[in-house]
Amino acid sequence: MDAYICSNSELRRRKTILAIPETQDTTARIVTTPEFLEQAAKIRYDGYLSYGYIEAHSDELFLDDYDAASNSRTVIIYREHKPAATIRVTLLDLEGRSASASKIPSMDIFGAEILSLGRAEMRIGRSGRVIEINRFASAPAFANDRSLIIAAFRMVAYLRLYFDADLMINAVRTQHMPMYRRLGFKKIEDPRQYPNLKFSTGLMAMFPDEYETALQKIGFPDGVSVSDPVYTRLIAGELVSVFSSSWSHQRPTRKTEVTLTIGG
Repeated sequence: MDAYICSNSELRRRKTILAIPETQDTTARIVTTPEFLEQAAKIRYDGYLSYGYIEAHSDELFLDDYDAASNSRTVIIYREHKPAATIRVTLLDLEGRSASASKIPSMDIFGAEILSLGRAEMRIGRSGRVIEINRFASAPAFANDRSLIIAAFRMVAYLRLYFDADLMINAVRTQHMPMYRRLGFKKIEDPRQYPNLKFSTGLMAMFPDEYETALQKIGFPDGVSVSDPVYTRLIAGELVSVFSSSWSHQRPTRKTEVTLTIGG
């Protein structure tokens, strides 16, 4: 029996798109202070500037109104205590449970399509809660570190649970669409010019039926649970180990809230 489990695990690992690294020097936290927000904005600025997506400016930060919004959570990922990458998740709530979650960034270019997706999910009995994955960036020194993509998606998995959302969407740059498709995202709309940035993005979505399969493809089918100690500490605003081996499968009685102090 043990031999079968080992063999099956090895087979599953070979089928993953990105294997989980052995390193334990990767940590992450949700932005809760102006200082942490500045770290995330600096990563974004340096990363986007290095690819020619934005023009240089004097403050060397890349911020927008969603950074301080109550329906957004920004995560910083560290490698050996150095800020290495950042990603943001923003909630659209068509159910009306969250009054301040009426818009997400990519609605500026795909507004009608996103509303249609959310309402279609509600018609088949799912929630009208949609999260958008946005503002992923790596610092130039870590631009070729693919394990940061895994780290970012692990944080997204936790934030999807935190926001209690069924549908995940992303405005994806053209060259990255094949990878997202392999993960289980479906193309909804062809690329359009993204406002204030020098690239185009296509709208992609991951539907609930594909979610568990996507976790397996990324390489962490276990441990993405709201009763996982990593989840609890992350949502509380603490620094957590991204590739923790002490994962739990149990369901929670309630979820912890994080207090943001980065804006008025």
